[in-house]
Amino acid sequence: MRSIAVVIFITVLTTFHSVSFATQTGHQPWADTVFTYIKKTYGPTAEQRMRKIESIIAINYNKPVMQKLDITNYAMNHLPWIADRKKYNADDYWATPLETIATFGGDCEDIAISKFVMLRHMGIPAKHLRLAYVKIIRTGESHMVLLYVENPHLPIPQQRSLVLDNYVGRILPGKERTDLIAVYAVDGDNNVVLFNDDGVKRTVKATVSKAKYAKLDKVKEQIAANQDKYQALNGGRPLY
Repeated sequence: MRSIAVVIFITVLTTFHSVSFATQTGHQPWADTVFTYIKKTYGPTAEQRMRKIESIIAINYNKPVMQKLDITNYAMNHLPWIADRKKYNADDYWATPLETIATFGGDCEDIAISKFVMLRHMGIPAKHLRLAYVKIIRTGESHMVLLYVENPHLPIPQQRSLVLDNYVGRILPGKERTDLIAVYAVDGDNNVVLFNDDGVKRTVKATVSKAKYAKLDKVKEQIAANQDKYQALNGGRPLY
């Protein structure tokens, strides 16, 4: 996993949070022109894969939260882990969720972000979701996971989170993931939580509200352009 600043990660998450999920009352089927574009760009297998993902979203939209978490974790964990250097010939490439799924693979950041977006498509409010950087104690490897916070209205130390991890099939409470060192987590409103974690005790070190980084405007523009493209293909409705 690449070594990057918190703010890069926030930029991507903020862009996902700012689109029209909040105004949707149910899953709105994607236009056939979206799948035509996917087939033309990524091939017929990618088109079939994306149709399957959209079908999963539609079928599970009104199911209980835990079922949504399980199916999303299962589906996205079947994307092979592929390092950016191998897949994109770049050390620091942020794939869109559509690219990750269509090309069938990505690194841990790509997969975690794809889970975030898939759950948003299934109606999970952004206030329950966090992207978190951790370290794997056994290997020292930096890693990214998605958190589902059951009670975001409570103070951070009292919140109960579930961990969706592409390395671990089962969704477990954060307190049971003693194999991980928590570094920081961020929500859809740019609020960052920094942790102290010695492998035994995990506490909040600091919080940063509405974090921004002007140098990443170019990245935001690229993501926005990507969204505009798929909105045009989707009959004027945002795809994600």
